[in-house]
Order: sequence, then structure tokens, then C-alpha cells
Amino acid sequence: MFLESFKTTFGAIFELVLLGAVGFFIVRRNIIRDEGVKVLSDLVIGLFLPCFMFSQIIDRFSFSIYPDWWVFPLYSVIISFAGYACGSLLLRADKSLSKNGGEFLGITTFQNSGYLPLPLAAALLPAAAAQEMFILIFLFLIGFNMTIFSFGVMMLEPKKEQRFDYRHMFNAPVVATLLALALVFFKANTIVPQFVSRPVEFLGRCAIPLSILVVGGNLASLKTGQGANFRPLCFSLLIKLIVLPLVFLGFVVLAKPKPLVGLLILLQAAMPPAALLSVISKNQNQAGRLVNQAIFYGHIASILTIPLFLALYWALTGKSY
Repeated sequence: MFLESFKTTFGAIFELVLLGAVGFFIVRRNIIRDEGVKVLSDLVIGLFLPCFMFSQIIDRFSFSIYPDWWVFPLYSVIISFAGYACGSLLLRADKSLSKNGGEFLGITTFQNSGYLPLPLAAALLPAAAAQEMFILIFLFLIGFNMTIFSFGVMMLEPKKEQRFDYRHMFNAPVVATLLALALVFFKANTIVPQFVSRPVEFLGRCAIPLSILVVGGNLASLKTGQGANFRPLCFSLLIKLIVLPLVFLGFVVLAKPKPLVGLLILLQAAMPPAALLSVISKNQNQAGRLVNQAIFYGHIASILTIPLFLALYWALTGKSY
């Protein structure tokens, strides 16, 4: 069961690796320059992903089917808090890591919660289950996006300038999700004219393949520096790719949530560091070398760690798709 699940999951991830490799090499070959990758990334975050969220929710979401929808943003906050707590404990135990304290905590706190889980769900699950998983991921992303663009930005600021700005919480994906939920709540989603909903749906279909191209392109664009910050890099990735997945694997095995909910929790806990951390660190005029190294090496290592933990989950719970 374990080996079969591992092979299936690894095969699905390797499909995404090949697509990401296309994005990686077109940037490394200067077919698209770094500025082009940034534009494409901004389009995915600001247009294609919000359109995908909006169209999926107004077509498939129902408060009667998902009465506990509010739990999923809460799961996001819990997973982020667990990463932050583990990082903080390690910083207290090892003072040598405090030189890169903000970056270290950013790495352990925030995962790649949209770019990878969405295409991975599409690759791993049957069509009907994948559509349901998309909805769960969108609900999860409400909490994640509100957190990373507020506390994440604050975390990567110099200590003297750290401040909380609630305006960062209401970004395009969050606004698109909340708007779609409001339309469903007031039963106005059924009266959205087709000449509006169809173009939004068409744009949303671009989100999944483009997100993986962006991941590959961003990895190629990262300035990791000549030397690796070996100690903080290893400890931060140990928390992100091993400790957190083990913690939440134990949680889903003991709590026995619904299969897709358990898969969502473990999948999010097993993700490598968020690529957005590199963007945020640039915006805050930080060097970001540790962040960039963790994103780069974390995504490479996750090619093995994600299938490992998903295979363990399916072996221990007896669930597969």
C-alpha cells in the first residue's frame, strides 16, 4: 500500500516538475527575463487565480453542502501558527539562528499554499474529488492570504519598522473569494449574466498550468547567493518539510476528519516555503538570501518529502483515490 501510494503520488508530482522545468529553463535561457516572470506572477495572483476562485465558488459552492466552511481559514491559521511556534522554539534554543530571525520564522510559518496544492489536487484526484478539493483550498487561502500579507509582511520588516497593516489582508484572491461567497449567500450567483461568468471562467482555466510555470520561473530567478546559510537553512527546512508534516499527519490519523479534509491539512502542512516570501522580502528591501535559498532547496526536497507523507497518510488511513 505504501509503495503503491508513493509511486502514484511521486508520478503526479513529477508531471508538475516537468511543467515547472519548462518555466525554469525559459527563464534561465533568457527567453523570458526576470521582469517577465514578475509580470506573469502578478497576473496569476491578481487575475487568473481570483477568476478561478470566483468561477468555481459561484458554480459549485453551497452553504448547505459546506456548513463548516469557516473552519478552513481557521486551519490555515493553525498550520501557520504551528510553524511559527516551532520556529520560535528553535530560535530560543539556538541563539546563533537569531541573526536571520525574521526570515527564519517566515520560512517555518508560511507554505506554498496555492501554486502547488491546486495543480497537485488536479493531478492526484479524480475530477469530482479535485473540484471539491479546489473549493476547500480556496477557503483555506482566505486565512493564508490574509495572514501572509499582514503578519508575513510585518515579520520580514526590520524590527524598528515592524507594524501591522490590515489593508494588506484584503488582496485580490481574498476579495474574489469573499465576493463569490457573498453572491452565493444572497443567492445572486444564479443571476450573474453569462457574458460575465464565461470570460471569468476562461481566464480562471489558465491559473493551474500558469501557476506551475511561475513556480519554475521564480526558482530560476531567485538570487540564492554564492554560499548557503547552512545551519539556519537546514533547521528551517527540517521544521517545514519534516516536523510539521509529522505533527499534522498524527493529527489527521487521530482526529479522522473527512478524507478530503485530512488530505488538505496534510498537503498544506507538507508544502515547501511560500514563493511569496521572496517577493515580500524584496518589497521590504531585505537581502532575502536565506528566504531564497529555502524556497529553492525546499521545492527540490519536497519532490521526495510530499509523496513520502502522502503515502504514509494513505497507508495509515487506508484511503486513496
